[in-house]
Amino acid sequence: MITFTKDLIGSRLVIVLIGCVALSAVVAASVLASSPNPISVVSEDVVSEFPEGMRFSLELESEHDIEEIAVRFRVGQQTSGVYEYMEVETSDSVQADLFWRTASRGKYIPPGTIITYNFEIEDVEGNRLDTEPAEFVFYDARFEWEEVSEGPIAVAYHGPVKRRADIILEAILETMDIMGPLLGADTVEPIRVTMYNNVKEMLEALPPGSSTIRRELITEGQAFTDMGTLLVLGGGRLAKGTASHEVIHILTHRAGDSTFGRVPAWLDEGLAEFGNVDPSFSYDIALEFALGTDNLLPITSMPALPGDPEDVIIFYGQASSIVRFMVAAYGPRAMRDLMTLLGDGTNIDDAIVQVYGVGRIELENQWRDALGAPLYVEPDKESLRPTPIVRQTVQLYSLTPVAGTETIATIEATATPVPDAPPVPAPTEPPSAAAGAPESGGEASEDEETTSGASGGCLAPSTPGMAMSGVAMPLLGIGLVGLALLRRRR
Repeated sequence: MITFTKDLIGSRLVIVLIGCVALSAVVAASVLASSPNPISVVSEDVVSEFPEGMRFSLELESEHDIEEIAVRFRVGQQTSGVYEYMEVETSDSVQADLFWRTASRGKYIPPGTIITYNFEIEDVEGNRLDTEPAEFVFYDARFEWEEVSEGPIAVAYHGPVKRRADIILEAILETMDIMGPLLGADTVEPIRVTMYNNVKEMLEALPPGSSTIRRELITEGQAFTDMGTLLVLGGGRLAKGTASHEVIHILTHRAGDSTFGRVPAWLDEGLAEFGNVDPSFSYDIALEFALGTDNLLPITSMPALPGDPEDVIIFYGQASSIVRFMVAAYGPRAMRDLMTLLGDGTNIDDAIVQVYGVGRIELENQWRDALGAPLYVEPDKESLRPTPIVRQTVQLYSLTPVAGTETIATIEATATPVPDAPPVPAPTEPPSAAAGAPESGGEASEDEETTSGASGGCLAPSTPGMAMSGVAMPLLGIGLVGLALLRRRR
């Protein structure tokens, strides 16, 4: 009994000792936390210099020399961000800035996009300071902007055109009330709209492209789906319908796009026209024309828009019609379930089977049957062969001039016979000036980093590049070699 009491007392002493140590640690941590950071921010700023870029500035004071400063920022609602070091001269008083260039296709950021940023600073003693995240709107620096807003939507405008901005805002809010529940899309995240007054202003704000695009293309609007940003030509008669159409692309991206794939073009464009509160063109007329001339497209089998402008109009008519059929025949809930599966990474074929109980081609044929159109029969892929092409043969050339001529290189192209085969239609490029063309092509940039990832604008330009034939490049190279040798000999 006495022994037990002694052990109990000892145990209590151990517990008390542990408690004291823990309390001391908490007090020490509290003291350290309350002690001021030796690094202090005097000022920080971000300034838009659109279209060239944006400039981050920071002024610091520190008890020790500043060794390293980095800026971390995220563009719009993109999941990835940018981490860039600022140039610093080691000192206890530092003024640093970083200019982030956006005037290239790879780094383009549309005006009106929200930039979320913060600075990370470290001194020579290892002390570190991370500033609180802040937001900055990357306005077009050419104009003074005002805004009208409601809920998550903000429309920026310049000049005495507030009424136009109000119309755009009302159209987008009406569209989101209709399409948000149908798609199951996030309607809380901000959507920023920049409204321009004329074509010249609009063209200079679009992603850098070729001079042909700038001369010939009139873009009514463009959505940058992964940034939550929309550009609209407010002075156009199609402004209301364009804003409605383009904001649906943003909602469709939020609901159905995933890291494994994007919503197919026929469904994306079909939804955008199905929910358009002010359609500017009766695609039903184009659809009736295609029906009357037996010229329907295999809509659900097309990976992108067709290249012929007339086919683009038919594509829109069919896409809008088949989406209307899907919602009417199977109900709005089915469309929402489809978008949920696509957003989870399920491919379009499996998602359609799971939701509608039929395959993609059968779903299209149900729609065709409802229209009284011929059913689509998928071609047998195994029977298709590539189009035969004459094979060019480049012969050896001599550096010794051929007698009687000044020719340095002799090239003879011979054709190798190939068996006849049925021709296969060549793939087409998206139209350069048609409404609904996905962003692609354009001139390559010297810094093709996909920082901005300007995506999803259905009115983005596309310019097919010039290509040289298989024999043209060898001929050009040989000609240049021969010319150089002639100059040396002379």
